[in-house]
Amino acid sequence: MSHSELYTELDRSAYTNALAKSSPITKTFFALSALIISVSAPTFVVPVVVFVICTILVLSLAKVRARLYFNLFVYPTYMLALSCIFLALFFGSGATLLEIQFPWFTWSIFKSGLSMSITTFLRVEGALSCLFFLVLTTSITDLCVLLRRIRMPQVMVELSMMIYRYIFLFLEISEQMSLAQTLRLRRSGWLNHIRALSMLIGSLFIRVLDQGERTLAAMNARGYDGEIRILEDFASPKKLALLGIVIFDVLLVILLFLTLNIGVI
Repeated sequence: MSHSELYTELDRSAYTNALAKSSPITKTFFALSALIISVSAPTFVVPVVVFVICTILVLSLAKVRARLYFNLFVYPTYMLALSCIFLALFFGSGATLLEIQFPWFTWSIFKSGLSMSITTFLRVEGALSCLFFLVLTTSITDLCVLLRRIRMPQVMVELSMMIYRYIFLFLEISEQMSLAQTLRLRRSGWLNHIRALSMLIGSLFIRVLDQGERTLAAMNARGYDGEIRILEDFASPKKLALLGIVIFDVLLVILLFLTLNIGVI
């Protein structure tokens, strides 16, 4: 999936999912509370439960396409897996699972290191599911209105809106420029690859400055006076839904304490 397609799919899902009209306060409260509990859990049980619940909510309740939801996990999971492999191979203490003798040292893989890496992987996956639940069910407009209502500085809210939009735009531009370089055979060889990458970065920087000037000119032409105005119209949170989230969080905390002594291996 290209970056432009990803941006379109994310926006379409945020505005058209079955929970789009629900209160962003409720969805944000659920996502942040579950994320904090998942990250704080010392064992793997609570993150797994959080991941399963968020996945069920996204696919069954919000009616988001499974392909889009699981595509969002691909790149973060790759990076996370590499980090966890590093943790398993080079960290830990106590009982060893494997020892490899080298002429100058002994490389030991510890049971605690492997357990820590697996727990970390599941913990982060649970947190990612909370984040993607919020991203796929809540539009950036609703989130910005929510930030304004909690008295977030205006400049930070407006920067968040602009950054969200232009991250995907510049990723798409860099993808097009990279494809153009490849078609012109500018990446045959290591030195040519480095040279092409430096040229791409320099050209992209110029395009960013040019696009910023064009955006400001377009906003000024439309009467921009230093504030991006948004129609603040979204549903109020339901007390029953907030109560249900609180009960869910309490159950997660209870489960966390009940599973403190459960290890991965």
